[in-house]
Amino acid sequence: MIIRHRQAFTLIELLIAIAIGTFVVAALYNLFTVQLKQFLYQDLQMEMHQNIRLAMDVLTRSARNTGMGTNGQVLGALGLSGNTDSSLPVIISYDGDGPFGSDAVTLVSMDPELVMYSDADYLTDCTGTSVHFDPTTPSYKDKVSELEVGEYLLCYDGTARSDRAAYMWQITATDDTTGEVTVDAASGLTADFAGVCESGENMPISMECSRAEIVTFYIDANDSDGVGAGSTEHPVLMMDLDYESPDDDDVPVVDHIEDLQVEYCFANDEPCGSGSWNDSVDTYSDGDDGNDPDDVYMMRMSVVSRSSREDPRHLYTGAQLSLANNSGSGDADHYYRQVLSSEVSVRNMRALQW
Repeated sequence: MIIRHRQAFTLIELLIAIAIGTFVVAALYNLFTVQLKQFLYQDLQMEMHQNIRLAMDVLTRSARNTGMGTNGQVLGALGLSGNTDSSLPVIISYDGDGPFGSDAVTLVSMDPELVMYSDADYLTDCTGTSVHFDPTTPSYKDKVSELEVGEYLLCYDGTARSDRAAYMWQITATDDTTGEVTVDAASGLTADFAGVCESGENMPISMECSRAEIVTFYIDANDSDGVGAGSTEHPVLMMDLDYESPDDDDVPVVDHIEDLQVEYCFANDEPCGSGSWNDSVDTYSDGDDGNDPDDVYMMRMSVVSRSSREDPRHLYTGAQLSLANNSGSGDADHYYRQVLSSEVSVRNMRALQW
């Protein structure tokens, strides 16, 4: 008879195998955890990068167009002093008036896609309330149809040898068949033609006109006012299109933008180097000292993007950054932040200096 010995693992061998297996599983778990944390970090960094690039693109695009179709200021509607013949600067600065100590800025320009020239066959008297465009001119019929009631019509008289001016009125009706755009005669701060030219005179024979773009950018990080999409935990770059205080119809542009700082270089400071940047723009009532809105040569815009979530490990410690004349905050948190600055040539304002 052949007796075969049965072979098996000893207890020591089993313990060694279990120990090795436990070590391998623990190493794999640790590797997975590290990779997951790295993935979350990269995801937050990519999110901040995309947000800050989008915010800067929107801001710089509006800044470059600022003043298009104006001579640096606009007569008529939205006069700042409450008079029908007062002017609206094309750049209005608000230094630290926004939440989180952020700046805000109002920029005025023409819509470059809807530019038309008024019909010279219609000699509009100063007491009139309409501007005509030839509907047979290619694309004019479609452009008139794009204008909406409640928007503002911005017209520039570039033919005058002196006293060139831009006028703005609120639109009350449009007719793309006849090319007529009717404006508000006298509502609140809105001026009729008589408010911007002498009685008995006519408006310019031909004016360059388009929809007025009046855009205010600000940071909404206030969750106690019940207005806007932003909060302390979720700051948002907002766009106000009606030139009023922040309200519910303002447009959220980019999420998780914590700070906006805007600085200005004026023509008398050119070239715009270190020490040539100012935190605000004067109003015309301050007198002509070279720091008026139509003297702006360049704008430097700086934006802070904050991560949508804190560091999951709470190992990273940061705080709101000091930027321009905003001293930031000493309150530590666990959010990541990125900063992006861009110096923009305000080309329409520079053209006035040539």
